[in-house]
Amino acid sequence: MTGHFAQLKENHQGDFIILQQIDALRRENRFLKVGLILCLVLSALPYLTGFQPKVIRADRIETRMISFVEDDRTIMSITRHPKGNGLVIWDKDDLPVVWFDRGYEGGCLGIYNKDGKVVAGMSVTSQGGGVSVCNNVGKPVATMLPLSDGGGVCILNNDMKIIASMGAQRSGGFVRLYDNDGKLVWSAP
Repeated sequence: MTGHFAQLKENHQGDFIILQQIDALRRENRFLKVGLILCLVLSALPYLTGFQPKVIRADRIETRMISFVEDDRTIMSITRHPKGNGLVIWDKDDLPVVWFDRGYEGGCLGIYNKDGKVVAGMSVTSQGGGVSVCNNVGKPVATMLPLSDGGGVCILNNDMKIIASMGAQRSGGFVRLYDNDGKLVWSAP
């Protein structure tokens, strides 16, 4: 009987040790679960509180649009120009404000009116730079261009023909008036 009792006592001790190990594993499991939940909450806390980084550094950013937002409303956007490789700045109503591009000889810039028509533009020419002014429907009405040894201004009619020009050169200045067909009618000198 002593052998049987000793074996029963030994089995009891083995069962007790196994139960202690199971209890320790349960406590460890609870600790790991609480730790995991705490880690998840702490890692999500900046996003849950609306944290936005003030500075983002990157070597390269690829995007289709940059929007400037205030009070969850877009107030200005920058996108690729739909007709070229330049960029357009759009207002809060999705109307173009300004465009800029790289032309054949350098950069160019255009300014739109409230109806989305180009009303002024600047560009680089082989002689320097040029400025053009358009009417409310986008047709050029005046241009200012450099000349080989000075500069000039031209006024255009609705058919885009010169009706007046004024220029300055080393040899002196000139003023010219044209009829509606673009034929010279008066000149000084």
